Order: sequence, then structure tokens, then C-alpha cells
Amino acid sequence: MHHLNTHEIINQLAELTSALTTEKNHILLLDRIILGCMQLTNADGGTLYTVEEGDPNRLHFTILHNRSLGIHRKPKDLPTVEVFNAQNQVSNLVVAQAFALQETINIPDAYCSDKYDFSGTRKFDIQLSYRSKSFLCVPLQDHEGEIIGVLQLINAMDTDNNVIAFPKDQQHLVESLASLAATVLTKRRLIDAQKELFESFIKLMGRAIDHKSPVTGKHCEQVPEIAMLLANAVNSSLDTRFLDTQFNEQEMYELRISAWLHDCGKITSPEYIIDKATKLHTMFDRIELVVSRFREYKLQRQLNHLRHAQSLTGHDLAQAETRLQEACLQIDMDIAFLRQCNSGTEFMADADVQRIMQISETAWTDDEGNLRQLLTEDETENLCIRKGTLLQNEIQVMRDHIKVTIDMLESLPYPKYLSQVPEIACNHHESLNGSGYPRGLKGDQISLRARIMCIADIFEALTSPDRPYKKGMLLSEAMTIIGRMVQEQHLDADLFSVFVNSGAYLEYAHSHMAPRQIDTVDLTKLPGLKKRKPPYLE
Repeated sequence: MHHLNTHEIINQLAELTSALTTEKNHILLLDRIILGCMQLTNADGGTLYTVEEGDPNRLHFTILHNRSLGIHRKPKDLPTVEVFNAQNQVSNLVVAQAFALQETINIPDAYCSDKYDFSGTRKFDIQLSYRSKSFLCVPLQDHEGEIIGVLQLINAMDTDNNVIAFPKDQQHLVESLASLAATVLTKRRLIDAQKELFESFIKLMGRAIDHKSPVTGKHCEQVPEIAMLLANAVNSSLDTRFLDTQFNEQEMYELRISAWLHDCGKITSPEYIIDKATKLHTMFDRIELVVSRFREYKLQRQLNHLRHAQSLTGHDLAQAETRLQEACLQIDMDIAFLRQCNSGTEFMADADVQRIMQISETAWTDDEGNLRQLLTEDETENLCIRKGTLLQNEIQVMRDHIKVTIDMLESLPYPKYLSQVPEIACNHHESLNGSGYPRGLKGDQISLRARIMCIADIFEALTSPDRPYKKGMLLSEAMTIIGRMVQEQHLDADLFSVFVNSGAYLEYAHSHMAPRQIDTVDLTKLPGLKKRKPPYLE
């Protein structure tokens, strides 16, 4: 070793300054700063202690170097240094003193010092046949004046490799580099804190939407899990189309954030539509209101019969009673029929629609002379819904959530690594054949990660456990529906094949579906599934 001249010192500082702008990994950058300090001071050892946020009483070993002992690593499982004891007294360890007093401590010879506790150092020396003599401990101060760590150098050496005290001019140099290390640590912590706040806010919004209605369950929370499972499967896939596809760490993060935000527009969707479990549901299920009206009509018929029956005898009375029984039976059958219609199905027959229309034409006059209808116009319209429980205008309101999502997400100022979030998040209702919404995109207009979102969104919705309005679908049924959507060119066939062949669908099922839902999926009969071949055969 030799003492650096001014030219070499300037080169060292220039390299460290350059590293600040080129090195992305903050641990590696700190490592270079410690090594730079060791070279500039001709020190044999260098250690960086840092405090964790929220626990300012413990100093953690972050970086450890010792040239003559050949130690160059980030330490693991080393005990932390406690700054204050149970009586709130500062420890006599030199790093704890430098931290607590917020000042540099320069010790020429630890073995001649009785001011600090070097008992641990002496044990270390005995175990490794070493002699820790000169010490330089410099506290690291952040932009708010808080001490966030300590940089410690051991054994400065002269040109003949004799241990000497750290000279004052070198102390000032190390203090400058300690400020550099503090800047690196602070920058990383600020970035991490900002990222954590950003993610927490996103998850807060997702969970708020999920809590808005029991119907949505944990949709916003679980779609990201499916999306990441499928993206990881693509990264590992040997399928020809994806051999050159490898999502990097930033692209995976961008996908995860997009998945959390994909339904953020639902924050504005009315609950009565999100929660519309039956056709007559508004703030409550109006089927009971309809049933009450039918029973009132039935009682009116019975009352009218009793009044009329007083003037009848024999055959005429018997006929009137028969007609009443038939009418009451028909009313009961109509009630049962309407209850069934109210539940919503995949398809409603023309005959059932006609029967509802006939029922809606039934009217009667009550005892107060009011003309009453069995079904209102609105109830009739809702009960005649052919598929599901939503009217066309309600479907449009539900679909409009994606427009709100687009408005919300496109208004945000993104850093470069999140610039594709709106495209990925807002296209999860698009179809490869152009029949999706809201933009009607098709084919290559939909990115690969947006296509992953399409599958993740549908798979979660189909496999969600029991809801107030539906029983959780079997895994085989859900996979068959998705397979048919692949056949109809709504979803990406290659991605679906990777989803199945990788076992990602089953991994998710075992984590989030009810055991009774997880049946055996016959892959030989699954529609839309491309049979897997080795890459050289494709």
C-alpha cells in the first residue's frame, strides 16, 4: 500500500462522483464509497452501520471490508449494536458514541483508550489473530439533520504498512465522503418511502372498491395475483411464441400496478347496479313487493267471491268456487314463475317473456276503487331481461366504469417505468376480434400484458367463491368458458395454453377457490387449448 498523491485522490473522487450517476444499486454504490474511503486513507478495514427507519436505537451492519483478513461481504446474522441501554444511557461502544454524540471520533490506539468499550474488539482480535488499533468513526447525517448511520474505518497504514493514526486532513476527506454515503442512503429511503406510499394508496383504492360491494369480493386484490402468475409462466415458457419474451423486473412491476388499478373507475359505479343480484333488485329485491301485490290481488278475488257467493246456490256456487280455486292456483304458479325469472339466467325463452307480458296486463279494482296492475312497467321490463340481471342502460353504466378508469389513469403523471399502466389497465375488456369495449381494439392493438389482464380479469370473476347472488363456479366450468372465449377469438390462445400447461390456473385455484369448486379439468376436452409441443417441432 502507499499514500495517494493529489492526482490519485482527485481520480478517486471523480470515480466516486461518476458512480453516483451510473450505479443504480444503492448497496453497490455504498460499497464503492466505503472502498474509496479505505483507499484514500490507506485503511485496512471499513464498516458501514445503518439504522432502520422506526428503530433508531439499533445500528445494523450493512457493509464490512477487511483487506488483510480477506473479508469483503455484506454481513449476515451479525448482532446489531444497541445505542441506548434499558436505562437510556449511551453505550460505551465507539460507534454508539459517534452516533449519539453526532460527532467524529478519531482514536490513535484502541488498546491505549479507556474512554470507550473495546472488549468486543479485543475478542475479535484474539479469534482472528488481528490487532484493531486506530479507529475513525464518522456519523452519517441526512438532509433533515437526523443521524442515519456510522462509517467506521480501522487501521490507517503508512508506506511501510505500519498502523498509524488517521491524519486530520484525511479525517476531513472521510467526513465529506460520509456525507456522500448519507446522501445515497437518504435518496434510497426517500424513493422507497414514495414507492411504498404510492403502492399503499393504490391498494387502498382497490380494497375500497372491493369493500364497496359483497358482489366484487376481493376482485381488485386477486386479479394482480393471477396476472403475475401468468406473466411468470410466460417468462418460463418454452412455447415458440414466447421463447424471446422475458418481462424484466420493471415490466413485471408495471403489470402488477396496472392490475391493482384496472377497475379504479368502479369507485364511481352506483352500488345498486354493482349489487344487482336479481332482476328486480334496486336498494332491495322488489320481488317480495310483487309477491305482496299478487297476494293482495288473490285476497281481493277471494273477497269478491264471498260477496258474490251470497246470491248463488247449487251448481252456480260450485262453478264460482271452482273458478276461484283455479284463479288462486294460477296466482301461486305465477308467483313461483316470477321468482324463477327474477334470478336471472344465461338465456330466457320467448314463451317465458310472453307469459310475463300477459301477467303484466292483469288489472283489478280494489275496495277503494283504485285500478291496480299486477306488474308495473318497470318491473315488467326488468323481469323480461333475456340474459343476466341488468337492463341495457345498466349494462352501459357498468361498462362506463372503464371510461372513468381511462379518464382517471390517463390524468396521472407517470414516471417512465410506469408509462404503460393506462394501456395495460384500461384494455382488459377489449377482445382480439374487435368486439370488446370501450375502444373496440383488435389484434396487435392490444399489448401482450393487456392480454394477460383480459384472462386474469375473467378467470377471477368466474372462479370467485360463493356470492350473495350466485354459487361459486366449478373450476372445470370456468376453464371451459374461457376456452370457448379463446375459440371465439376474444382471448389470446397462446397465453391460455401457457396458463393451462404451466399449471398457473391450478396454483391459483388451490390458494383462492373453495375446495368444493376445485374439480378435475380434463385437458383433452378443454376448448381453445393448443396442445403443447417441444419448440423444435413447432
